[in-house]
Amino acid sequence: MKLVTDRGWSWTPAQWEMLLSLGPGFGAFDETGLLGTTLVTPYPEMQAISGVLVGSWAERRGIAGALISNILDMGPSVLYATTMGEPLYERLGFHSVGRALAYHGEIMGAAAGVTRPATSGDLPSVVALDRAASGFTREAFWMHVFGPSSVYTPHIGEDGFVCTRRMGETLVIGPLVAPNAAAACEIIADVAAGAGPSRVDVSDPEVAAFLLGKGYEVRGGCALMVHGVDDVGGDRGRYFAPASLALG
Repeated sequence: MKLVTDRGWSWTPAQWEMLLSLGPGFGAFDETGLLGTTLVTPYPEMQAISGVLVGSWAERRGIAGALISNILDMGPSVLYATTMGEPLYERLGFHSVGRALAYHGEIMGAAAGVTRPATSGDLPSVVALDRAASGFTREAFWMHVFGPSSVYTPHIGEDGFVCTRRMGETLVIGPLVAPNAAAACEIIADVAAGAGPSRVDVSDPEVAAFLLGKGYEVRGGCALMVHGVDDVGGDRGRYFAPASLALG
């Protein structure tokens, strides 16, 4: 958390704990303590890399590159890269296969009721829908989502689902799977209505236009990058928002 504060990240202890429960974390150390971190969330298809964080007092020493290089031989990899980090990942052999922009805004009024709270009985269908759309088999993540200590709240829609979680006062929306962009927009409006400030990371132009029409604004974005494979899998035309930028 000292590194988080130093770099102005919004990650919470609960997020770190969840990611460390799903896969290993690696640190760079010297005699003063922890200098940098990276996290790996393994899926059968590839590994998601996240938490690449180096203290400002240890920058320009090649620590981030060393941490990433240390785990690339574990298998094909996927990550979301900031504009600042993208050149580093390109040097390490990653290439971009997409980009997600962070839309921030608020939807007033009452929910339309196109979703309902998910129950444990929905878990198998959610896992299957997620695998088909995202290309990732991640039962451990979904067991966490439906578990008692989850930071996520899952909702079911027709032929799709969405999860929400709080980061401070902001409602973060994702993952979001829907049969088409129009249904995705309805689901976003449903879970965001009356919930205060919200954020959703999307790349689909129709969903982006919908959010801009609702008064949302873009506050940054990240490139979706892969290493060791040509592209991510799944039917990405149905995967409208990631589980998080850390999880793909």
